[in-house]
Amino acid sequence: MGTSASTLTRDRIIGDIAEILQVDSSEIADDTNVLDFGLDSVRLMSLIERWRAAGAEKADLVALASDPVVGAWVRELTEEASA
Repeated sequence: MGTSASTLTRDRIIGDIAEILQVDSSEIADDTNVLDFGLDSVRLMSLIERWRAAGAEKADLVALASDPVVGAWVRELTEEASA
């Protein structure tokens, strides 16, 4: 029902992470810790800007950095914002 629903999907999130880390998306799983793949704060900010542009208003640096696991990011970014 939300008018500001994010257009992000699990595949889009994983694809974006893989692209910015220059790895194949098949290497990224829900239990992947992106820090282990070398994601740094600069690239994380780039992802956040990309996802906010796609409508993910909940994309928050602190929230994502505090739990740098792909599955947690998918849950955080694809849920409808609670009203």
